[in-house]
Amino acid sequence: MNNLGKTIEAKIIAKNGNEYTLEDFDHNRYHAKSDEKHHDIGDTVKIFNYPVDNEIVSSFRLPYIEVGEIKALKVVSKTKIGYFLNMGLDKDVLLPFSEAIRDPKLNSMVLVKLYIDKSGRLATTMKIRKTLERSDNIKKGDIVDGIIYNISREFGLFVAVDDKYEAMVQKKDVFEDYEVGERMKFRVQTVREDGRLLLSTKLEKSAYDEHKSDSIKVYEILLKHKGKMNYADKSDPDDIRKVFNMSKSSFKRAIAILYRQRKIIINDDSIEIKED
Repeated sequence: MNNLGKTIEAKIIAKNGNEYTLEDFDHNRYHAKSDEKHHDIGDTVKIFNYPVDNEIVSSFRLPYIEVGEIKALKVVSKTKIGYFLNMGLDKDVLLPFSEAIRDPKLNSMVLVKLYIDKSGRLATTMKIRKTLERSDNIKKGDIVDGIIYNISREFGLFVAVDDKYEAMVQKKDVFEDYEVGERMKFRVQTVREDGRLLLSTKLEKSAYDEHKSDSIKVYEILLKHKGKMNYADKSDPDDIRKVFNMSKSSFKRAIAILYRQRKIIINDDSIEIKED
């Protein structure tokens, strides 16, 4: 089946309760269940086909990523064979140890490519650099969205712009600590002749103001909580996002600004307003 790991369109030709029989344009037949949505015979719908326990399962639920695509997925567990990532289905997808370029943390985001391994199962790899594209429409000075997919002490930050274009921040232009999986804005410093992008983390003044705005937001939330909260450098990224509405890296930069301004004290597991 050449559509394994792909989303396809198929027509519903029969149903029994919440079980449906579907047929694609090549007259291949599929069986899928749906407890969430009602479909009628004759409807054309999208389904995703993937392997489970040596069988091909068809699902009305569509994944975050398909075979051949590069996307950021969340690390949800670590086992003896590798890491498992949430791809939006009932079954998580494997990132084998051999395909990880560093040890990702639980609940962190990693940029991966989905592929079919030798045994016919879906798997992911962090070794994506050679599969990233070269940009032909991004210009010097553009502000772009990117995700850090690898960090090298020797070379700097390796970034995928728009999750598909090859880029990097050279070591000499890295002034703060960053994390793999961190998504942020960059300024295009240079577009090389081969299409590779050299980026800078230093944006326009308005972007610096955004960091200052984050620090003000953290301080105001602290005031509303009597000057102390149990959040610090080691706090869970999802908890930080829910409470402060910012990424963990933005939070860390914000409290660093407040610390330098001598407005707060940073403890191991909390932050508090410094009394005069």
